[in-house]
Amino acid sequence: MKLRVFIPAADRLDATHRIAWALFDARDNFLRRDATPLADVPRADEVELALPASRVLFARLRLPRVNAATIRELLPFAVEDRLLADPSHIHAVAGTTNSRGETLVAVVDREWLDTVVRALSGAGLHARHAWCESALLAGGQGDWHAVLGSEHGFLVDDDGVAVAFDRSPAGDMPLALRVAIDEAGARDSRPTSVHVHVDGAAPLPDLARWSEQVGLPFSAGSPWSEIAAAALPRQAIDLLRDTPGALSEGRAAGLVPRAALVLLALIAALQFTFTALDAWRLTARRDALAAKQEAVFRAAFPDAKVVVDPELQMARNLAELKRSRGLAAEDDFLVQATRAARQFPAGGARSLGYANGRLEVRRGEALAEAKR
Repeated sequence: MKLRVFIPAADRLDATHRIAWALFDARDNFLRRDATPLADVPRADEVELALPASRVLFARLRLPRVNAATIRELLPFAVEDRLLADPSHIHAVAGTTNSRGETLVAVVDREWLDTVVRALSGAGLHARHAWCESALLAGGQGDWHAVLGSEHGFLVDDDGVAVAFDRSPAGDMPLALRVAIDEAGARDSRPTSVHVHVDGAAPLPDLARWSEQVGLPFSAGSPWSEIAAAALPRQAIDLLRDTPGALSEGRAAGLVPRAALVLLALIAALQFTFTALDAWRLTARRDALAAKQEAVFRAAFPDAKVVVDPELQMARNLAELKRSRGLAAEDDFLVQATRAARQFPAGGARSLGYANGRLEVRRGEALAEAKR
């Protein structure tokens, strides 16, 4: 199961927020969606975050040809002049590079993303991936998209770059949208059309009027709820990739328990195997000793028909042989001593002597032989 959580643009997540989410099966087939408090969001094996476009900034940079580790260190400083932000507060991830040598970079506030990941982890939702919601509309060929909510919206170009804007109460085209289209024209990447999608019950603007204002056809598209349940393009920039420090804790929290369970299962399997082998070895040794005991017993007493306990039967037969040949058995002394104690009163015997099956009792100067 995979869970896609749409993160609100609020500074912090708490129990009062209704979180929109979509649930998919293991093959990325859409199952259901809803908007519930954080505590009621379903749990899944894999959790991915759709970050709001207003929280993710994009830049196209010409980066030096160095290794990936160096690029990760340089990215915050490379976008510093464009964002006017402290590089230590920036988390930047590089995406694909186009034919002009420009690398798409996604930037998010490190502290805000850290707060989101920790809040979700505290609710039992351990995020593995995070990308901008605009990635769901990437991959076009000159056909851009605009998503309009009741108060806010965002524009998405072919690469999934988002430009957030506020809606005008009068229905006028937002200035940010015009600027984005003009900048694309300066790069020879002006779109040929723009599809407008509405979120929830948000009204559509006068698309014919917008088309006239920028000389570009605007048309109504699918509802945002349908797009939110679509598959994610492969080129989406994962903002939890290569995340240092606390940002990786949410991702690791989802991976460590699974690794621990696998390790525990492996240890249990090995322990069971070793125990079974040891038990088999001891059983085989016990059976071999029992067979050897029986063989020795049958060699000594070939007339025995049934052998149940070779050791006990051997002891009994040996004692019987001793008695039949006038030799003392192991228990003769105790038997004779018991009889002597009954024959002589207490204190009547001064000493006892036992040799060759005979018990002698000394009374004073005389010797008396105990009856057998």
